[in-house]
Amino acid sequence: MRTIAPILLLAMLSTACSGGGNEETVKPLQESAQREPTELVFASELGKTPEDFEKEIAEPLRKKFPWLTLKYIERGKGNDIADLVTAGTTPDIYWYVYNRFPNKIQSLGLEYDMSDLIKKYNFDMKRLDQASLQSLDQYTGGKGVYGFPFVASTSVMYYNKDIFDKFGVSYPTNGMTWDEVYNLARQLTRSADGVNYRGLATFHGYLLRENPYGLKPIDPSKEKASVNTEEWKKLFQNLVRIYQIPGNNRDTKTRATNIELQAFAKDQNIAMAVMNNDLNHVKLIPEGMNWDVVSMPTFADKPKIADQPSPWMYSIMSTSKHKDAAFEVLSYLVSDEFFMMESKRGVRTPTTNEQIKKAFGSDSPLLKGKNVGAYYYYPSAPPPALSGNAKISSLIGDGDTVVNNKFLDIVIDGKDINTALREADEEINKRIEESKKN
Repeated sequence: MRTIAPILLLAMLSTACSGGGNEETVKPLQESAQREPTELVFASELGKTPEDFEKEIAEPLRKKFPWLTLKYIERGKGNDIADLVTAGTTPDIYWYVYNRFPNKIQSLGLEYDMSDLIKKYNFDMKRLDQASLQSLDQYTGGKGVYGFPFVASTSVMYYNKDIFDKFGVSYPTNGMTWDEVYNLARQLTRSADGVNYRGLATFHGYLLRENPYGLKPIDPSKEKASVNTEEWKKLFQNLVRIYQIPGNNRDTKTRATNIELQAFAKDQNIAMAVMNNDLNHVKLIPEGMNWDVVSMPTFADKPKIADQPSPWMYSIMSTSKHKDAAFEVLSYLVSDEFFMMESKRGVRTPTTNEQIKKAFGSDSPLLKGKNVGAYYYYPSAPPPALSGNAKISSLIGDGDTVVNNKFLDIVIDGKDINTALREADEEINKRIEESKKN
């Protein structure tokens, strides 16, 4: 494992690179006509149909690399990455949401540091959003480059124009604070014509996990939980008050984490919904619904900054026999050329290229006429620079689950915040101690 710190590594790479975000991202070592036919296998923990893989990934790659044969292992029973390792069919390239890295890759010994390939191929790291690129540092101690981000997920606020029109309330705008949005939610939570309207819904698990303060439920350096603090209490209070508006609580008959994602589009009685910007969430909104989008709310003491990124990552598996070919492929999948195509169809990419950002959603019928500038209105908050025991870091995801469950204890079961935070620390510390025995 390399021990070059990310900032130093980036500086070295910047010096070595020719620069210019519009140039080719990577130059192959040989012309295509000279290349040996090679098969690369893709797999993922994220659902994508073979048809979508063919259209969105395989077809563009074959045009660029005609010497490649591409195989895709679709997510399903028996196709988890651990199953593939056991069966001896580990893919060359795996994609995933960044927080799955410790359990899906590290725990299986599949992590691979691309630093040498980055230098070998003169890859320009400055083209990628640094907050997204550094999202794995909390699991690796900031040593090496173990994945490239290709989707930069962040939060925005969708709103139903018809509800605002019905009650004569002005639409929300870019740049609002949580306090302003909370006051809007109070105005719009009411009953009319036999319908109970909710002012605001949130993807609360995501907002807690990717908070703009960089708070994490575990401090790996101290090997202890870090939830029972005033900072976490502030985060909880901000979201809890929303669900304590009379008539605005989420469905209390279920503890499902995705229920708020669906309610805005399905029930159409919710005025505003702060959700992450996944294109699949937009696809849930039915045709004919009168909606638009603005930037996510911000805290008064954290102005002009979004939440931490929750990027989707590509990683080369350590077991791959075709690492150079895999790196060339990944370099293209995060190139300006490919990012521009993705941006036009409504995928928020981790680019630093302003032209790519401006093109966001321009080819998407779903986003036609929408306030697409909201998706890049704020820069992402940097992830925390955690260091310490890697085994303890791998429990951060478990800590996130505990945090969300404690939030549900408050809004569904009526538990008070102080008790919930104390219990969160206790449960997380118990898991940490158990991990040390194994």
